[in-house]
Amino acid sequence: MNLRRVIYSILLLLTLSSAIVFNSCSDDSVTGPIVTPAIPEPDMTTYFKVDSGYVTGANCFLQLYADDSLRTGYNPFYFVLHDSITGELITDAHITILPINHGHAAPAENPDEDAPDGIFKGAMVFTQSFTDNPMHWHITFLIHNHQSPGEPEGEVEFSPPVILDNSNFFKSIVMPDSTALYLSNITPNTPVAGMNDFEFLINKNEPELYPPDGTYTIQMNPVFLSDGHTTTGNVAPVGSSNGHYSGKINFDQSGNWRVNLIISKNGHSYNTYFDMSY
Repeated sequence: MNLRRVIYSILLLLTLSSAIVFNSCSDDSVTGPIVTPAIPEPDMTTYFKVDSGYVTGANCFLQLYADDSLRTGYNPFYFVLHDSITGELITDAHITILPINHGHAAPAENPDEDAPDGIFKGAMVFTQSFTDNPMHWHITFLIHNHQSPGEPEGEVEFSPPVILDNSNFFKSIVMPDSTALYLSNITPNTPVAGMNDFEFLINKNEPELYPPDGTYTIQMNPVFLSDGHTTTGNVAPVGSSNGHYSGKINFDQSGNWRVNLIISKNGHSYNTYFDMSY
């Protein structure tokens, strides 16, 4: 009888201990709601601030940045949006870039709708420089704010301060078949010794659409202007569906370089170049 009581006591203690452990684990798993950490404010101190303003109708405030002063050719744009009431950083929005110059549009690349780091990245090709009267350029930004209740939409217009000439990195050409093209160098913006990523954009000069065209064949030959020598290891740029052409270019010494390009399609070719130096 005593033995039965001892066994019964042991089983009871084991049952109680299991219940206590189970309840303790269950309590630990539901101690409180999961808190999503706030997205830190992006550090834009190294960028060139173009302009800022409230976007009427979209419940947000837009700050527009670039890498440097605006120039003819390809200009990356960086958009930072905040809720105009709460001040909350916006990471989900649809931004449409609508540039106008003397009543005509220009090539533009709209940002992706998601910006996990709070920076929406787009680009625009300025086709004409203005230093004395920049008011010729007007850029309207249409904002569809996905984070605000009702997903409001609105627009704001900025006028760039100046558009500097950058003819070494921007070309307007007409192919032998009368196809007009814009060529905009993207990288290397600041060349270095050795291998450099080489990227440029081709847009058809078809107002007001300016569609990108990645269907051309490119031959490339970099030449050092002081003595005419070239380099080895270069990779001719290849086009993609967004009109961007990517390759590799080798600079073996500092000085002035001319990157000769032959643009070809359907039996028609055009010779042009970008000048670079470091």
